[in-house]
Amino acid sequence: MTEETLYWAHLAGVEGVGGAIFDQLQRRFGSIKRALEAPVDEVLEIPGLDERTAEAVCRAHLTLEGTQKKLEELVQKGIDVITKMDADYPPRFRDAVNPPPLIYQLGKMENADQNAVAIIGSRECGDVSARRAREYGKYFAEMGLSVVSGYAFGVDINGHIGAIEGGGRTVIIPGCGIDVFDLKPLVPSGIEDFESLKKHAVVMTEQPPASDWSARSSLARNRLVAAHAKTILVLEARLHSSTLDTVEHAQKLGRPIFTQLFGSVSEKVMGNEKLRREGAGEIQSVDDLKKIVAAVMESSDSGSASTDDDDLRR
Repeated sequence: MTEETLYWAHLAGVEGVGGAIFDQLQRRFGSIKRALEAPVDEVLEIPGLDERTAEAVCRAHLTLEGTQKKLEELVQKGIDVITKMDADYPPRFRDAVNPPPLIYQLGKMENADQNAVAIIGSRECGDVSARRAREYGKYFAEMGLSVVSGYAFGVDINGHIGAIEGGGRTVIIPGCGIDVFDLKPLVPSGIEDFESLKKHAVVMTEQPPASDWSARSSLARNRLVAAHAKTILVLEARLHSSTLDTVEHAQKLGRPIFTQLFGSVSEKVMGNEKLRREGAGEIQSVDDLKKIVAAVMESSDSGSASTDDDDLRR
């Protein structure tokens, strides 16, 4: 861990400082370390930074020791702290609105992870959708694609499990801190500890290590799921839902959207029906998933990722 990483992690803990402020401080002072050591009047020159937040930034160095101790604990647990300036920062996160200044990462990103399908949907989904998520996740894994999602109960968890059961990879972007990330939902896939998890997954979060899940953090992570995914597959969604929030982010990035079709339309799947009417790709069964694989391969051919097509057919 570098000294600059320490300062980035420390600044990230200052309330009111997000990615845009990080960028401006970096440009204005040349490094985050210099920004934290700058006088208040100079920090106040940053547009959008109020006096209270500027003072908090300038006082932050007084509590640096606590952050250093925490980061050392994370490193001992095998957790990487990666800033936006680092070469191993997730490249597709840069596509997101307000990319996170730094992330906490458990496990290593592999080539297949750059070719990810987001399997998303309701946390209160029906048994059929849960079973489909697992089946589809396994299919994509067998095709050499990774499955990305937000680790919510219901569709998300089952998509992750399916990818692991298929012997493939999954990218987990939870709406909580790395210290409170819970492995229990993955037990059905055979994952028993973090070492076994790292063989099949990478966990990435922008939330402070001890942060519990919240509605706000859940919405924030949606933009990262959308950015990392090359395509989005919605299995079950209501009209006003976190799932459609993720879709909205993905649409702005030009990601292809696919939606599961249902024989009858109920309130639980009105989000799917909305997407169908808007022209999303239609999926009825596992046989239709080849359309999603083709969309990912087309994206790779266009040069939007560094991974070779051979990685899609391993």
